[in-house]
Amino acid sequence: MPSSFLVRRSIRLIITFFIIVILDFLLPRLMPGNPVAILVKQSGLPDSAIQQLTKQFELDKPLYDQFIAYIVNLFKGNWGYSYRYYPTPVKDLIFQRLPWTLLLLGTSSITVFLFGVFQGFLAGWRHGTKTDSTITLVAVLVYAIPYYWLALVLQYFFGYKLKWLPTSQALTFGAVYHNFLDYALDVARHLVLPVTAITLTAYAAYTLVTRNTMIDVLGEDFIVTAKAKGLPERKVMWHAARNAMLPPVTMLAIRLGHMVGGAVFTETVFSYPGVGLLIYESIIYKDYPVLNAAFFILAITVIIANFIADLLYAWLDPRVRYR
Repeated sequence: MPSSFLVRRSIRLIITFFIIVILDFLLPRLMPGNPVAILVKQSGLPDSAIQQLTKQFELDKPLYDQFIAYIVNLFKGNWGYSYRYYPTPVKDLIFQRLPWTLLLLGTSSITVFLFGVFQGFLAGWRHGTKTDSTITLVAVLVYAIPYYWLALVLQYFFGYKLKWLPTSQALTFGAVYHNFLDYALDVARHLVLPVTAITLTAYAAYTLVTRNTMIDVLGEDFIVTAKAKGLPERKVMWHAARNAMLPPVTMLAIRLGHMVGGAVFTETVFSYPGVGLLIYESIIYKDYPVLNAAFFILAITVIIANFIADLLYAWLDPRVRYR
């Protein structure tokens, strides 16, 4: 792979990183409300504690001093202490919740990609048939459904009405597990509804893009030649599918940012103990250190995923490396 390609991608990655650091610091502090006043009100402390806590959390310092301290601590790996859970370090809170979010997003990303791409391949291969019309119509309708609304519908029918699946948390409260299999099954049961909500509302984009790409590829000369040579239908479809994979691979990283936003809504609806729910709680309490750390980690995850997608795309299509 040419070094100039890697240099360009690396420079873009560095610039994006610094933009994220600045926005990560500023956006929570631009929200209306005083975090100390909210904490005092929720905790039932006297109003006289506001001044003391403001000084303790260093919120009395100018904004640029807070920003410099944020940058220094960021590179030291010190994210400070949570206002709401003081004196619990933010790092402990994040790493307690992060595995659950990674499990949710990882499972959702795989199911969304596989399900959406398969539906797109099928619709594109059967272009102009009832199969194509049905898949496309369903994808267009589902594309407009918000995460949280579908999550509430699934929670109501499969949780409250049918009582097939748990409606909240990641583990059964008070459960005793005799072996790892029991633990894994309980985790999987709690994961079904959140993953289904994200999958059903995110797969449509992959389906529509893959379908259109598949239709374009089927009109290429090499596909016409393959059919003229009498190759089996399965081999022709495989050649077309390989070339139609490029846009979905790129989307996998790009859409990850949207799925992170969906995870915040979904985790809130299902009270799933991930970083998304922690972000929601921290927004209510204006917990700046937690918001800074959570947004930073999720943003870096999306950036790295996009960087990997760039490299993967260039590997799949050599033309990209020399443009």
